[in-house]
Amino acid sequence: MTRLGNDDLGTWLYAPIGAAASYAKSGLAVLPVNFLTLIPHEAKWWVSTWMWGNPTVDIELYVDIVHPPVWESESCLRVIDLDLDVIRHRDGTLEIDDEAEFESHSVAFGYPASVVAAARSTADEIFAAITANASPFGSEPRRWLAAVGN
Repeated sequence: MTRLGNDDLGTWLYAPIGAAASYAKSGLAVLPVNFLTLIPHEAKWWVSTWMWGNPTVDIELYVDIVHPPVWESESCLRVIDLDLDVIRHRDGTLEIDDEAEFESHSVAFGYPASVVAAARSTADEIFAAITANASPFGSEPRRWLAAVGN
């Protein structure tokens, strides 16, 4: 991803359709959409990605619930995905996804109770924030979308 810049919300990254991506579960892939990703400055339990450019992909906003991300260097970000996701579809519907997977992994990997509680409360908070069109899920991304020509 390309670092677009920083603001009071965090670090904004961009990757265009067709960029190479690497996933722990499935290996290398090509991005089917443009990605605009916000990594919050503060130690928050989420990373958000706005998606566009491919009408066959039904997701507009994808918020991964994660253990707080850590910048290990200027170009290396460590993110531990906790499976829960808050997804806003193109038609505006909103859902918390992968709850069964989160529950299964919580047990299988022995997540501490504090991690389970933080992940669940974060998912609920993000759901409410998106519903209310609250920052950063309101108009904040427009500046960065304009920077990449959308």
